[in-house]
Amino acid sequence: MDIKSIHVSCWKENGIFGDGSCPELVRLIHCRRCPIYAAAGRQHLDQELPPGYLAERTSVMAQPKETVRMGTLSVMAFRLAEERFALKTIFFQEAAEPSPVHTLPLKVNRVFRGLANINGELLLCLSVADLLELTVGAEGDTSPVVYERMLVVGCEGQRFVFPVEQILGVHRVAPEDLGEVPATLSRSARSLTRGIFMLNGHHVGLLDEERLFPAMTRSLNQ
Repeated sequence: MDIKSIHVSCWKENGIFGDGSCPELVRLIHCRRCPIYAAAGRQHLDQELPPGYLAERTSVMAQPKETVRMGTLSVMAFRLAEERFALKTIFFQEAAEPSPVHTLPLKVNRVFRGLANINGELLLCLSVADLLELTVGAEGDTSPVVYERMLVVGCEGQRFVFPVEQILGVHRVAPEDLGEVPATLSRSARSLTRGIFMLNGHHVGLLDEERLFPAMTRSLNQ
């Protein structure tokens, strides 16, 4: 059977992500154990890279290597709206291509958008930009090239995914380089940011994981 036709109608319709009517599920339990699912996965990995991916990775890899100082923090930086933020890499789990978000009746709100399928796993999808109350620039503003990605983060068994406009790579920040959070940020952004540091001439807000993850959890019940 043609794998392309299976990709549309197999696990998404009759498998674990569909109505579960596939008779093989009794034996296999999950589609990931099925050779058809595995073959489609190999086909997905063999496909051509998306436009802009090589340019993005080349830009990240070409950045000068930083001298590591004792006590520095490893952070993953990214762009939301017109602002730049970072989170400790210990909480960063994966960067994925944009995925459709499936809404849940009477459950979604301004921050909680629904469920996103990331590599076969349904994850809670949030808008961190809305959680931070960020505003989008006016029409006609000049913005840098956008490479949309979704970031998977986790803490104490909780996993969330949220879209970002650009991944700025992994960097190291010394605690003494963190400055005061400016008053120009929104109230929510100020409350969830522990400090500001400079990266390539731009201010980057280091998110406070001790406040960020509880705020993400609370957004599910709003």
